[in-house]
Amino acid sequence: MKKLIKYAVAGTLVMVMNSCTDVLNYDPTDKISDADVWEQRDLMEAYITRMYDSFPFMDYGWPHRHSMFVADIATTNTGHANMNALTTGGMTHANDQWGYWDYSYIRQLNVFLENFPDSPVDEAVKDRMEGEIRTMRAAAYLKKQKRYGGVPLVDVVLNPFEEIDEQYLARSTEEQIADFIDSELAAAIELMDWDHNQSATGAFNKAVAYAYKARANLWAASIANFGTVDGVVGIPENRADEFYQKAADAANAIIDSGIYALYDVSADRVENFQNVFLEDGHNELILEVIHDGLNKTNGQNYQNVPPRASAGGGGYGGPLLEYLLRFENVDGSDGDPEFGPDHLYDSAVEPWLNKDPRLHATVLFNGQERWGFTIESWDGTDPSLVPDPNEIVDDPSVEFDGIPALGLEARRHGWETNGRTGMYPLKYIHETPLEADNRGDINWKEIRLAEMYLIVAEAEYELGNPGPAADALNATRARAGISLVDAGSITQERIRAERTNELAYEGFRWWDLRRWRTAQDVLHNAEPRGLRPVRHHESGRYYFLPEPAEGFTRSFNSEHYYNPITDSRRENQPQLVENPGY
Repeated sequence: MKKLIKYAVAGTLVMVMNSCTDVLNYDPTDKISDADVWEQRDLMEAYITRMYDSFPFMDYGWPHRHSMFVADIATTNTGHANMNALTTGGMTHANDQWGYWDYSYIRQLNVFLENFPDSPVDEAVKDRMEGEIRTMRAAAYLKKQKRYGGVPLVDVVLNPFEEIDEQYLARSTEEQIADFIDSELAAAIELMDWDHNQSATGAFNKAVAYAYKARANLWAASIANFGTVDGVVGIPENRADEFYQKAADAANAIIDSGIYALYDVSADRVENFQNVFLEDGHNELILEVIHDGLNKTNGQNYQNVPPRASAGGGGYGGPLLEYLLRFENVDGSDGDPEFGPDHLYDSAVEPWLNKDPRLHATVLFNGQERWGFTIESWDGTDPSLVPDPNEIVDDPSVEFDGIPALGLEARRHGWETNGRTGMYPLKYIHETPLEADNRGDINWKEIRLAEMYLIVAEAEYELGNPGPAADALNATRARAGISLVDAGSITQERIRAERTNELAYEGFRWWDLRRWRTAQDVLHNAEPRGLRPVRHHESGRYYFLPEPAEGFTRSFNSEHYYNPITDSRRENQPQLVENPGY
């Protein structure tokens, strides 16, 4: 049974959280008072447990995992279902999407930081607790910065019955928020050990604080480098190098600690990369969200596997052709597969055999074995002697020599739980069939060492240091089994592709496109494609037809590099100014 380090909420904690302020003027005998909380270590630990439970990990659920649908990674099992305010450019001043404006959580963190100093608890324990809480507060503000830029900076407990200082109601600049996040994490790093008394990947420690510091400073550097300053959003360009250096230093601190190592157990590069996500608690993992299938669960397999392997769901997360084409060939050579009726292949895997093994660890193709059956996603049969797309038969009731015109996992089979792109996802997908919805027990890998190498590579490259950048990038490339780069061959494009391929389906791509300011280039007027496998009956081989995976054209407007503050928030708090373009 998994050890739920920080996510099982103690029953007494409800009473703790219901008595965080001194508003009531009586002392009930059946509840824990404010003073009691700060006098006892167990109650303080329970308070912190609640903060972990409320922390915005956004792991398997919306919007973290689902960000692949609004980027160029994947689509849903019904193309029209992916029409939303983010994919169609419909986010407006009245319509925030995937927002995170949770100041009640910030208040609870502030309550702890204002009350714990006088506690009689051992000072070393208090240091560790303070480090955890400061890391949570910094990470929560980073999630706000990523959406809104500058936000109100509230680092004290506000009394709702007194007049509130204007500085806590108006938005600080994005630069001020970035500096606050960095200073909070620097303080947390000094307070925590590499491995405190709970030696599990589900708890914050010094490495987690360093990792968030690396993430936060990479974000700030990108905004300074690629964005513009407009009111309270944006960071001055002359600070980009400073933030890039801080990002590299923080990530290198984890790498140089020697505590963590890239997962490298199986000689089979495909199997090895799959197991990075199927095994919990290994040495590459800096932070996991613990899932036990009962107290904290996920529906990853239920939603994403083909319907024959699901207990009622299936078909989500269909990989897009654009994503597949981003993978490099193993030997570093150029060239992508050729499609159309003039190019027949023995299998759906054959066009991709020369590609990065991580592709095969992330994407499931027609004809592959899984869950005790063969994936049948061929989406039509061509009975012509010479392949002719005009002759394709896609009626599931028609057979050719006993072989149905459509495979059971085909898009055109008429089941909404079938994928739309001719492929299914494999990352985080295990071999146990028919898992019930929200009974998944594979941990969410929140922070991996691989990401730290990628942060170093990007930061060093943008600082003008291609040699150290290449060394860092080669860590994940060598583990994957593809060609290495050097100072002469490394490029910004390669760094970004490597980051996408290593971290796909982990919730990064949408945010990367925003911080690089490339989302308009990639997503505006985009028509993502799937790859239709067609079985040529005469030869028993396959050809492939790129086709739209969605029934609409995507849109990304310039204002969508930030979320709106929204009319409703501004009506409630007039000191807030709206973001540019809204």
